[in-house]
Amino acid sequence: MKAIAIHMPGPHGNLTEIDLRQPAPGEHEVLIEMYATSVNPTDCSILDEARIASGEPPAACPFIPGVVVAGIIADTGAGVSRFKPGDEVFGLEPASESGGYAEYTLAKEHELALKPPGVSFAAAGVLPAAGLAAWQALAAAKVASRDRVLVQNGTGGTGSFAVQLAKLRGATVITTVSGDEELDVAWGLGADQAINSSEQDCAAILGQSIDVVIDTVGGRVLSRSFAVLAPGGRLISTAEQPDPALAAQQGVTAAYLTPAADPYQLSELARLTAGRKLQPLIGGVFPLSEEGLRTAHALSASGKTRGVIAITIIDKR
Repeated sequence: MKAIAIHMPGPHGNLTEIDLRQPAPGEHEVLIEMYATSVNPTDCSILDEARIASGEPPAACPFIPGVVVAGIIADTGAGVSRFKPGDEVFGLEPASESGGYAEYTLAKEHELALKPPGVSFAAAGVLPAAGLAAWQALAAAKVASRDRVLVQNGTGGTGSFAVQLAKLRGATVITTVSGDEELDVAWGLGADQAINSSEQDCAAILGQSIDVVIDTVGGRVLSRSFAVLAPGGRLISTAEQPDPALAAQQGVTAAYLTPAADPYQLSELARLTAGRKLQPLIGGVFPLSEEGLRTAHALSASGKTRGVIAITIIDKR
């Protein structure tokens, strides 16, 4: 079977095509014939030499990235009870296991949910990582209808889901975007207010009026997010660990969150998508090939991606 693997950490060019024997599922695993996946920050960070320099152990190479899986079950282990061959599924795998950049991959049944007929494989391939990150960030912040929520980069992968899911919770949603061309996209997703942060000072506009910040960017954007929080506010970052000293100084709570697989939440994301209450924002579609993945990773690293980059493996439906 074909797969796109990393042979050593470094530039995007290290993604190369390899040929592997089709894997066999273990007792509690399923074998998935892959139809789609996506490029997510976790997949890109595997290539980052800075991770290795910081002391984080490198992935064993060759390593197949791709934390998102979407396809049809081809085989199941003896202990699998929730799924059968022919089921259309999608889900999120741990970064240490991954494997989505391949024609076939293995997954554990607790990492998956059934894909409804009304959701395309392309949509299912972009939902899990970004959608679960947004869902779980809003849940961790206990967002309610009375809250004013600021989503940093509301037209990015996680941000675009966070804007929509916060609106579904009844919150007032403000978001930042990186240019005027993104304003209409943000409003189309349901934002009540969109701020071009490249030209406007977010803190000067909002003051300390925000109950919850969902940060999807990190760095300076994360540090500056504290200034807009009202006393007792909550900040959840899906990009990096917030500074606890800044949180204490501002009198707010702050935490870092990485998404975890959750079959119920996956099913709810799919239900909302099938019912057209949630719109996955796809920022590009590339094939499962060396050139396709290298281009997709470079686009993701540019920071100019709108939504989530989709990867098609079998383009039939």
